[in-house]
Amino acid sequence: MTIINTERNRVHAHAVGDDDVFVRISLLGYDEAGARVVRHLRYEPITEYQAAVDWAVSMADVMAHPIHVVPLNGDDMREPSRFLPICEAVARMTDQERGEMRRGIVQSMCEVMRDCDDWRVRADAYDILRQLKVTYES
Repeated sequence: MTIINTERNRVHAHAVGDDDVFVRISLLGYDEAGARVVRHLRYEPITEYQAAVDWAVSMADVMAHPIHVVPLNGDDMREPSRFLPICEAVARMTDQERGEMRRGIVQSMCEVMRDCDDWRVRADAYDILRQLKVTYES
């Protein structure tokens, strides 16, 4: 891991491994009760690693705590506890909210099927639509 010192803060740029496929920026902080809080920005392709480091360095001095730039591989992505906050959020949704979320997913996958040039991505979108049972199966 490389530690990049800025004027008043630092960025922890974790080393990229051979099998890393994503990069994510993590912002650390504390809530009013003093408990540690971690906020994660969205996953980006590993090809955006240097852009993520550059952004973190540009933002470090306006943040109260260090910024972490973390590359992730397939095993990191399959860690079951990673999805616990999402599962808990869905469990708290009302039936109407879950229905709206489902409609949004179906609409997004249909748009991917219509607009994407990559057949592999279209195949993944079709598989999702099949799992949601919105395709006609003879």
